[in-house]
Amino acid sequence: MKTLKYFFAFIFVALVSLNTTFADNEDEITKLRASVENADNWSTYADAAERCIELKTNLSEAYVWLETAIQMSPNARNFELKGDYLKLNGAKDMAVEAYRQAILKGMNDDSFDVQNVQKKLLKLVK
Repeated sequence: MKTLKYFFAFIFVALVSLNTTFADNEDEITKLRASVENADNWSTYADAAERCIELKTNLSEAYVWLETAIQMSPNARNFELKGDYLKLNGAKDMAVEAYRQAILKGMNDDSFDVQNVQKKLLKLVK
């Protein structure tokens, strides 16, 4: 009987925390949508897409934001994010190509961590 009480208490706490997390994510997604609504720079779109990838939520909209960022500025960071997105969604071959483009573009950008993308690429092709 005592075990059953603990079980139900655990389930209750788990459900409450999941509901709170979901509500927090929805609030954050609403803020991300507002930030890109009138954005005029690629980094706002990229930042919003990156956060969705991190949260593993709102991924279809994140892809649109990511493609917008790439159209505005086809840079190494945007292609790395595209690789992350594609890897998350199981598109391995496309992710490899996006990471390859990120590496090529990042070779001329001293502020970009090419080695980090190379590690992601090697891990993906193993």
